[in-house]
Amino acid sequence: MFAISVITSVGNGANTLFWTDRWVHGCAISDLAPQVFAQVPARVARSRTVAEAFNDQRWEQDICGAMSAEAFYQYYQLWATLLEFNLQVEEDRHVWVHDSSGSYSSKSAYRAYLQGSITFEPWKRLWKTWAPGKCKLFLWLAIRNRRWTSDRLQRRGLPHPARCALCDQEEDNVQHILTTCVFTRQFWFSVLSAFNMQSSTPRRREKCFAEWWRKVQKRAGAPIQKGVNSAIILGAWTLWKTRNICVFDGASPNIQVALNLFKDEAHWWCLAGTKKLQKLPLDRVGNAP
Repeated sequence: MFAISVITSVGNGANTLFWTDRWVHGCAISDLAPQVFAQVPARVARSRTVAEAFNDQRWEQDICGAMSAEAFYQYYQLWATLLEFNLQVEEDRHVWVHDSSGSYSSKSAYRAYLQGSITFEPWKRLWKTWAPGKCKLFLWLAIRNRRWTSDRLQRRGLPHPARCALCDQEEDNVQHILTTCVFTRQFWFSVLSAFNMQSSTPRRREKCFAEWWRKVQKRAGAPIQKGVNSAIILGAWTLWKTRNICVFDGASPNIQVALNLFKDEAHWWCLAGTKKLQKLPLDRVGNAP
């Protein structure tokens, strides 16, 4: 990848490889004249500089063996092209094509390497927020719809609950469980009310947890934003645990039980070191009007 990402502007030719670097109008000779290049010993191709090659046309001596008609044609084309170049006194300049500055950086290389790949929009607020690893992993899978809820089980012909265990009204899928379920919206209202963000409670039409979370983070002020992100991860984890208790233990959904579970878990998170979560008035969860 590095080789095809660097274009060279030749100066004195001392720092540019004649056969393999991209210095001929942005191309390498190995690409322009592949049959000629095939007759150059690998050791020579890896070491011959432009300055050396231009000295008494030494590049012609690098070619070993008799050339085919096609190779000779490529040789002639290459010879004609090289007539356009004259070495200068300044040093060669190597330009990194993936950054406007022309300079290499690991960030631009990583971005270019991943170009065209699937992006994960909420990566920063998920992976940069304080929370236990198991909770982050759960939410990463949930946002990508990779939890084993009824919709996925049904597609694979496996036994599954007919409806959401929390509301018994709609299909059991992870976006519904974390965002639009009536039980879930009541839960989020109670949690967000504790720090005066009840207006950010998810609405019925909001089908995407990650998008709703983005809006909540945007509305939270800078002093509490990191703490709110931890609370959102904790809330999602609590909802999932509550759902599983109902599915596997046959318990009935109870909003106060879920809120108490949230507060108990928050207590342990704070003891474990989440300082930003400690700044939120979590003792008010479930008590706010």
